Amino acid sequence: MTAAHYTMVTIRAYQEADWPQLCSIHDAARKTELGEANIKAGAFLPLEKCAQDKRLVGGKIIVAERDQKILGFAAYSSHQLAWLYVTPHHFSEGIGQQLIRHILARTDRPLDVQMLDGNRRALRLYQHMGFEIYKRTQGHIEGTNNVPATGLTLRLR
Repeated sequence: MTAAHYTMVTIRAYQEADWPQLCSIHDAARKTELGEANIKAGAFLPLEKCAQDKRLVGGKIIVAERDQKILGFAAYSSHQLAWLYVTPHHFSEGIGQQLIRHILARTDRPLDVQMLDGNRRALRLYQHMGFEIYKRTQGHIEGTNNVPATGLTLRLR
């Protein structure tokens, strides 16, 4: 990655007013993620429907911001990176790395992350940050009409 393509962001805590931007980022990035993993379109659920009371599974939420515009976000707990999404227009600009570095400084090991098998972009990012494939699971995308999917759990020791 060249310096010209690296977008410096400010990482800060989520605020309730950020919710519409998080929904927009998630929804655009999730559609891309499902496409890259060859999962059928019926698997897509907007963030409004899949987040638990806007808390994103009860974890801490951080956002990556530049010029008062949110470009990505993540949710995590002490041993789990639960959500990581970057707006597709800013993929491959280092925003995901900056979010992960922030989380790594504030979490315990091992740290796990789950992702769809076939999402090569995410796999490259996590492996670049030191995560290794820990297990592969066959199942269904939660909240859908039994859309089958293969998930990966990656672990940072």
